[in-house]
Amino acid sequence: MMGKDKPILFSLENCERCEFIKKRIPKGLDIEIKTYPHDFKNWTVDQIAEVTYYEVYSDLQNTAPILLLPDGTKLKSVIEIKNKLEEFKK
Repeated sequence: MMGKDKPILFSLENCERCEFIKKRIPKGLDIEIKTYPHDFKNWTVDQIAEVTYYEVYSDLQNTAPILLLPDGTKLKSVIEIKNKLEEFKK
């Protein structure tokens, strides 16, 4: 899978961990944020296709948020994501 040129944060609605991370995104950081309904039954075909394309569908069923880096690396832990966002600030 080809990575994009900027990080993508995949999150769910009504997700405390996701909100925690969103509040810590450095100002000016070029990051795409994609937010999906908390209940997978409410996802549209396009949303399912999108998370399947980025290979995070099964990950999002287990945990959120997920940070996908341009090189294809997936960060699934809130601590890892927070630390990576801190690195971007530097």
